[in-house]
Amino acid sequence: MLFVDFKAAYDSIDRNKLWNVMARIGIPEKLIRMIKTCVQGSKCKVNFGGDYSNEFLVSTGLRQGDALSPALFNIALESVVRQVLCKAKGIKISDNQQLAIVAYADDLVLTTENEESLKQSAKELIRIGAEIGLSVNEEKTKYLILVEHFKYLGAWVNENANSHEEIKERLIAANRCYFGLSTLFKSKLLSRRSKITLYKVLIRPIVLYACEKWATTKTDENKLGVFERKILRQIYGPKKNNVGEFEVRTNEELRSLFGEANIIGIMQSYRLRWAIHVWRSEGILGNITRWRPSTKRPRGRPRQRWADRIKEDLRIIGIENGEEVSRDREKRRDVVDAAMDLNGL
Repeated sequence: MLFVDFKAAYDSIDRNKLWNVMARIGIPEKLIRMIKTCVQGSKCKVNFGGDYSNEFLVSTGLRQGDALSPALFNIALESVVRQVLCKAKGIKISDNQQLAIVAYADDLVLTTENEESLKQSAKELIRIGAEIGLSVNEEKTKYLILVEHFKYLGAWVNENANSHEEIKERLIAANRCYFGLSTLFKSKLLSRRSKITLYKVLIRPIVLYACEKWATTKTDENKLGVFERKILRQIYGPKKNNVGEFEVRTNEELRSLFGEANIIGIMQSYRLRWAIHVWRSEGILGNITRWRPSTKRPRGRPRQRWADRIKEDLRIIGIENGEEVSRDREKRRDVVDAAMDLNGL
């Protein structure tokens, strides 16, 4: 596997080559002319020591922050990927299907079954990418042979296919965010509703990043629940007992005050939503998910798999065949909503 990083990707696109690519893939000429009008003639200034330089014309690259730029970059990169796929020899998935490139935005991963094929694919990518202005950043491009774990798109992949270390890392990151906002959570000027919004919008997404792929255990889910309750106790504060003393609110009291799905239910609903999306897929994504190795699992208690957690979540909801549900829009929406009421193992 080769993790490819492009050097100053947005700034190096050859605009004339981009217009040709757009015409070649069938984008109407009128639309291309309109995009040219928006992009061409752009000018820049350089701020140095508080002073601005004279304006200069920019004739290459895409404008940073422009709403059109991501779509235009994807078109440019898609043309490169398609040409590389014509010659690349990837990992065989089935008799008539192979996986040669995994692409997300400007993150590309070349996958092959041997080193020689990987070299050929990399050479083609460098050559074809250079034609449209893309150059590979050699320092940040990594060659992966065999490791115990690696990070891809911000999520960890390890040899045991468990999520313990990743959840631990997500909780550490979320705690940093929480302590950074502690002044707001302790403030008497902010309402409880505002503090709940802060938690749901700024902190919870950090914890649940890439949770769709987690095969959680009871210990993992307990850690998530403890973290959420810590924040809720800060938001709702202590209560007075019958003798007028302050005491910590119980878990049930916090659940009643919060009145929404807890972090475990949210995680399970995200995981089921992703599973339903995968089951509906007829391409490589669906084939890889449904693929089963020919080897047997080792003796002893087997490790819990992602598919096992999905099956257990569906069983609790009362669904026997998730793939059938995924084909019915109304039913799959109901399943995702029902998962929010789950509270873990």
